[in-house]
Amino acid sequence: MSIFPKRNIPGSTVTIHWNFNTAHITDVHVCPYVRIGVQSPDGTTTMLFEQHVLGLPAIQMPADPASGQQLLYLNKNTPLLVLADYLSTHHKRAELIQILQNIQAGRHYYFTYPIPQNAPLGKYTLISEVYNGGNIKYSATASDDSFFVEHISVKENKIINHSCEPTPVKIVTWQPDKKLQPENIAVFEMQPGEIIPVYAFPENSFLCYNEERIILSLQRPDAVRCIRNQQALCLSKDDSLHVLLPGNNAFTLENDEKLIWEKADGITQGEEICTQGKEHLYREMIENKLIIEIKTQ
Repeated sequence: MSIFPKRNIPGSTVTIHWNFNTAHITDVHVCPYVRIGVQSPDGTTTMLFEQHVLGLPAIQMPADPASGQQLLYLNKNTPLLVLADYLSTHHKRAELIQILQNIQAGRHYYFTYPIPQNAPLGKYTLISEVYNGGNIKYSATASDDSFFVEHISVKENKIINHSCEPTPVKIVTWQPDKKLQPENIAVFEMQPGEIIPVYAFPENSFLCYNEERIILSLQRPDAVRCIRNQQALCLSKDDSLHVLLPGNNAFTLENDEKLIWEKADGITQGEEICTQGKEHLYREMIENKLIIEIKTQ
């Protein structure tokens, strides 16, 4: 089975791929009872699929697929989840060939598991059971059929791993006017419940986790940042900046307004931009949707 993404946060959704491979069935049919589900860290089980699945006999592909013979299968799109799972770890080339050969003979099912906002953190295990003639078959990848729900926060100058599982993180120390160097990056695992003081890292540092989908500023993580409207078209002429917003609203920015626009880079905090008596211009530009206030993801 394939699961994506493997690392999640409360409120996100997991996609699960199951392949019912009928390539080995010849001259007979099967109709197993299939159970697919998820077991959370607290033992709660959520079933996603509990049905009998009919498998008709398969037929061997011709030795020469280009010989002009009739089609034997409905075409199936290559499941990207399967290929991504293959590429995520070290596998032999022969395994990839086998995967690709089985795609057309298999039947691909996709299930989604919405993770509640109050979901327990930790490791979630997949349930995959195929009952046929009194026998039960489990997933061939059962040892790896799991995903994680994690949460890291930055509060009171502390980085806290709330999960009961190790959580990979990346610390990036960077300023917009500097070139990022390898020594500005640190990748490591935070242990369950581990707390790290923020001062252990330089200023202008960001913490990335959840496969880098979540980025937290280590200095004042709750501060509002500002970004210029990314849907705007801009034209510089002389000392002025002409901005065209969606809906054909046009503005000419000069002096302090132009300076505010240039500083609104998505990293600089709003209060740093609207200093020195510029707050009224800052608020006016927000009202006109020239710039937008955002928070770190």
